[in-house]
Amino acid sequence: MKLGDIAELSTGPFGSQLHKSDYVDEGIPVVMPQDIDSHRTFNAAANIDESDYSRLGRHALETNDIVFARRGEVDKHAFIRDDDLPALCGTGCLRVRIDGNKANPEFISYYLSGPEPRQYLRAHAVGSNMPNLNTGILSDVVITLPNIDQQKNIVALLHAIDEKIETNGKIIAELEAMARTVYDYWFMQFDFLDEHGNPYRSSGGRMVHNPTLNRDIPEGWEVAIANDLVSIDRGISYSAVELSDEGRPMINLATFNTNSTFKESGLKHFVGETKGSKLLSPFDLVMCVTQQTAIDPTGTTDVIAKTFLVPNVFDEAPTMSMDVVRLIEKRANVRFLLNRMLSRTDYHRYASGYASGTKIKHLDIEGALSFPVTLPTDNALIDKFAEMSTTWAKQVSTRLQESTRLAQLRNRLLPLLMNGQAVIDSANV
Repeated sequence: MKLGDIAELSTGPFGSQLHKSDYVDEGIPVVMPQDIDSHRTFNAAANIDESDYSRLGRHALETNDIVFARRGEVDKHAFIRDDDLPALCGTGCLRVRIDGNKANPEFISYYLSGPEPRQYLRAHAVGSNMPNLNTGILSDVVITLPNIDQQKNIVALLHAIDEKIETNGKIIAELEAMARTVYDYWFMQFDFLDEHGNPYRSSGGRMVHNPTLNRDIPEGWEVAIANDLVSIDRGISYSAVELSDEGRPMINLATFNTNSTFKESGLKHFVGETKGSKLLSPFDLVMCVTQQTAIDPTGTTDVIAKTFLVPNVFDEAPTMSMDVVRLIEKRANVRFLLNRMLSRTDYHRYASGYASGTKIKHLDIEGALSFPVTLPTDNALIDKFAEMSTTWAKQVSTRLQESTRLAQLRNRLLPLLMNGQAVIDSANV
């Protein structure tokens, strides 16, 4: 049967119904195309208040809804769960609501994640510059349904794999939050542990006024400019023919999440010649210097000027595209401190002033790094933070590797289960 036979499809609100001025910093999330990734929503950045949510109630999302992007990566979708709600289907999205009497909604979501439906959507999307999807194209996707018990068994198996991947994601988020917290306490609030094991500033550690920052900093600390702490190594240019499904991993702008973390699904693979000097090592610091959308001063939806430490997850040393630079430290271990500093909202606000361009934004790297950094003249505290950060980064890498293996297992099973080549014995579920 076709998807339209078992589902109600609708578009999100038109631009005339929901304006950019309607978005607020905190409120009810609006699921936009950029928030959709691998069967789930990801860090919805746009929010509306209760009154607009009520006004646009016909576009409110419900548990088990499926949300597609109307343009761009039209083959991806998000499956809405209880913990995603309340939320609104965004302007650039399509909502699919499965009739639960005809099919298991989560089974349909997994089915639509398979290679054949995704290929169909890519092939039938309209538009020359950017693929566009509509309810008509989506309604015509052919669905093959096993009996309801097999649907439930398939969902139980695949859901268990996804739950483990999500658990790893939560652990990674906790590790990132821990690193940010320690950085904030030690290098922003100056409550690192003194020689007696007490928080320095809170315990009355000596502070001196710094005229550059117009604030007090610990005695024996200095203010440096980020530019003076690193050298800049630019990525490589390439042509479309040098990209393939397999090859050397390439860090590019699509591998940057908006929260300054690594996004594996954005990896490209390069098959051209690469100089050894352009190969990245685990825990190198990389920065995105290009963006294809307008700058958001809050940084919520931006990747430009965002950084991360290259995870230790690659069998072959990755390279980096021209949209990325490596920041090579001139002072030992300072890159770990800089990675946290560069992910702060106040820094992004500063850096975004050095992004220019009409359709594509490019970063003036030297200008963006003309930012003051407060740090001790002695390296002991920097080394200690680097040691802790390396431990956390290794744990992040382990979780990423495990999630990659699980995702590969799920992706191998998916077409076999969906076309009946593999059947799950309900006694073993």
